[in-house]
Amino acid sequence: MSQHLPFEVTISISRTDEGARQTFNVPVASQATRVLDALLFVREHLDPSVGFRFSCRAGMCGSCAVVINGKEALACQTAIASLNSREISISPLRALPVIRDLVTDMAPFFKTFKSSHAALKAKNPDNRLPQVLPPGSTRRQLIERQNGCVTCGACYSACEWSSSRPGYLGPAALNRVLMLALDERDEDGLNRLDQIGVADGALRCHGLGNCSVVCPIEIPLSEGMDTLKGLLANVGS
Repeated sequence: MSQHLPFEVTISISRTDEGARQTFNVPVASQATRVLDALLFVREHLDPSVGFRFSCRAGMCGSCAVVINGKEALACQTAIASLNSREISISPLRALPVIRDLVTDMAPFFKTFKSSHAALKAKNPDNRLPQVLPPGSTRRQLIERQNGCVTCGACYSACEWSSSRPGYLGPAALNRVLMLALDERDEDGLNRLDQIGVADGALRCHGLGNCSVVCPIEIPLSEGMDTLKGLLANVGS
């Protein structure tokens, strides 16, 4: 939608009290103005009590992830002009306890990494030489395609199982398990795959693909899940 600058948008922000929302009129000075800029304007000029997280402002830390007009996104990367609406709804991530306004407790999300043992267990911990994967190798291409997660929690929020089945490991942790399974330096691959091939693991995913749609780094999480299920099938055969 073409916007004549400057223009004004109405921001509806979820507040801490359940079901409570507050609206603010915010000026937009540039096509590049981000949702985070609007939140900062609200806090600095209209209501300093509004709570939200941000840090790097460059899409690298993932801390400003929220639900914008019904879809998970990074506030610092979402241009207001791209939303094609002058009414913008901002809510906290789903499936996570709300601490205050747009700030959620990320502990359940990070717990999924611990539960899935998504950490490298080196075959040779004393080896200090870098592992070389040829640029054209299939293994390298698979790992690179799934790499880059900023642990923002957007995929966890978008997955319906995160809310309805709290023990579900979730897309981010399972994607990390996939990368470790493809990593020749890791010695815990088969054992780790056995542990995630359970009702709350990779087999729970039914491929809706919401995780891939909302990933700010555009990691093909849904495709990765299919690859992970293929590895699980080979382990069981």
